Amino acid sequence: MTATINRTDDGPVRILTVANPAKRNAFSGDMAPQLRKLLLEADQTTSVRAIVLTGDANTFSSGHDLQEVLHNPETAGDPEANAAFTLPAELGTPVIAAVNGAAYAAGFILALNCDIRIAGHNAKFCAVGARIGLVPVGGQLSRLLDIVSYPVAFKMLATAAPVAADAARESGFVSEVCDPADTLDRALALAHQIAEVSPAVVRAIKTGLRVTLHDGLDAGTALEPLLASVVRNLPDGDEGVQSFLQKRPPQYPDAPAVLQDRLDKVGADR
Repeated sequence: MTATINRTDDGPVRILTVANPAKRNAFSGDMAPQLRKLLLEADQTTSVRAIVLTGDANTFSSGHDLQEVLHNPETAGDPEANAAFTLPAELGTPVIAAVNGAAYAAGFILALNCDIRIAGHNAKFCAVGARIGLVPVGGQLSRLLDIVSYPVAFKMLATAAPVAADAARESGFVSEVCDPADTLDRALALAHQIAEVSPAVVRAIKTGLRVTLHDGLDAGTALEPLLASVVRNLPDGDEGVQSFLQKRPPQYPDAPAVLQDRLDKVGADR
């Protein structure tokens, strides 16, 4: 089987599957640039309201193909080569990781940078940097502290020991643990819940939370009315009120293609 990223759609949810089962879904060849391209494409497709990332068979991803890293060691720390793994956190579209097995090294970074993680009981998370003599990058020294406490983050990074799914849930790193066979279905159910609400508001929420985490509470507080003013000019508010009064599910329009640029601009200009 060719090492690749498979793309399928489940209504408004885009599913991207890391597929290289012969190497435990390691990223080989052009898989990382391919994933980056597919993530950007999904984020720019207005009909896509959520993205689910998962792995083929019973593994999420073991990270980089180590044989390729041995021949090109600079790849492991190259920001451009690793751009795909941190990209989910930067997108306006929500990204859910359906972790159906081991998420090691770059696979761990990819799961870390998603908005929510749903894990099978067989999932294990491992930041391998300290064990192989590499500083943990890709949000491991920054974003991880937005999700778990300092002691949990330090132990995870400094021991480079695998963390089981139940322990990851207890720490808050994982939102839900389920039967491995149900991992994708549970992630899709959550993705469809998100897809039912206003996509414009979801993008504003993700932008606001990202700015607050990066710049602090005062910045986030100042940004709230600015984000609200951008979304106020869209039909979502009227539809939300009308659907409530008419006792029917809301039918929100797709977010305008330029919306994320506007949200990012008010975040930068606040």
